[in-house]
Amino acid sequence: MIALKHKTYPSLIISEEKIQILLLDKTGKRASRLAEERLEPSVITGGEVKNGEKLSQSLLRLFQAAKIDKREVVVGIPENKCYTKILSMPLLRIDELTEAVEWEAETYLPVPADQVYMDWKIISEEKNHINILLIAVAKEIIDGYTAALEAAHLTPVAFETTALSLVRLIEKEGKRAVILELQREHAVLTLTKGKLIEASSIVSLAGEEGEAGLPYLIQTIQKMLAFYETKHQDEEKVQTIYVCGEGASQEAIDEIGKGSGREVKPCPLPIENLPKGRELSFAVASSLAQKEIEEPKNVRTINLLPPKLQEAFDVKQNQWINKYLFAIATGVTATVAIAALGTQVFLGGVAAKLESEKLTLAPLPQETGEAIKETERLNRNGRTIVEVGSGRTFPQTRLAVLLPNIPEGVAVVSLTLDENQKKLKLVGKARTRTVLLKFRENIEGTDMFSEATLPLSSIEQAENIDFIMNIKMN
Repeated sequence: MIALKHKTYPSLIISEEKIQILLLDKTGKRASRLAEERLEPSVITGGEVKNGEKLSQSLLRLFQAAKIDKREVVVGIPENKCYTKILSMPLLRIDELTEAVEWEAETYLPVPADQVYMDWKIISEEKNHINILLIAVAKEIIDGYTAALEAAHLTPVAFETTALSLVRLIEKEGKRAVILELQREHAVLTLTKGKLIEASSIVSLAGEEGEAGLPYLIQTIQKMLAFYETKHQDEEKVQTIYVCGEGASQEAIDEIGKGSGREVKPCPLPIENLPKGRELSFAVASSLAQKEIEEPKNVRTINLLPPKLQEAFDVKQNQWINKYLFAIATGVTATVAIAALGTQVFLGGVAAKLESEKLTLAPLPQETGEAIKETERLNRNGRTIVEVGSGRTFPQTRLAVLLPNIPEGVAVVSLTLDENQKKLKLVGKARTRTVLLKFRENIEGTDMFSEATLPLSSIEQAENIDFIMNIKMN
């Protein structure tokens, strides 16, 4: 699938309290259209759509009010039933990394993997490992939104949780911080560092045991900070709390700062032309509108779009690409035809001139013609022999390349060579995972072999590994 980040989609934020829609102008830095509508309490409860008909009606009204005719949207959803995990993985190839992450997810998720939509992205690469951000959301949450969107004749191209949108607002700061979206009845609280999401939760401002409002939220912030800073005493402390949302008044900022003992300030906004005095209430919608839209399997972004929707969107996208290429091909064909016509006219003039100047030549003897044909046949056969011979690689040549690339600590027990299929299968034993991965790297660094694959089972152990390696030959 071709990357879609060059296109602008309306961002649609759906929470239990309200819906917001925002569309950027062509520069991608200014809001051109926006609108919002509050929802009745019974429409969405606990992040799950309870009344899809009312939600779809609200969506239709909202798009009409904003005068937006685009039907493909990027959707932001609440954190309810969202699972976030940072995974540290060995340095693997992308295809192996995908398999390894799915295997790890089965271990960490509190629910079976077939009950969630899941995606991940690489957030950093260290010397000996890769850090992965894994996000999973219960299927019933996303399926409920999908049904309401489709009823409103809208097509989602991406789903993203509120925490991901919030983190994008401050990830360039690169420091450990808390970012808080403060609404009337709830708050989304996220502990982050750069692109990392270290903790995220929804806090009801109704509180517990009689506590309510900002005092309860401040108490929750204090508990979160105390827990993480006790657990990670040697790491950077949180110095700043960033606040956005319709509840982010100056009074609220001052009270949170006093109660938490940290610097509290409005979160940075990525776009301009937002409603004066209400800019912070559209912070999450602004962030979502600038999201780079890629298909879920892209390892640099997260998209929780269900596979069924992705397949349908791929078909539509490919149809558009084919039309685009056909238009280009038609233009090129027309240009070539015009050029060919001009060339034909020119050559016609040259031919007429040569015709007037041609000399009468005597025909060649029959023996001469037969000799020429035989010479051409022998030349063709000779070229064929040379081409076949030069394209053939003997097993001894392949072994001569393979053997010097076997590092110390790796023993090859058996070797199966299939020249027809261009495949080589090695079975052996490696002292450590590191030396085995080094062996694979050596092989892929040669001109003789193009790709070496290790099953996940071959690299699960750290030491004394029995491995099978399948190699494609050039």
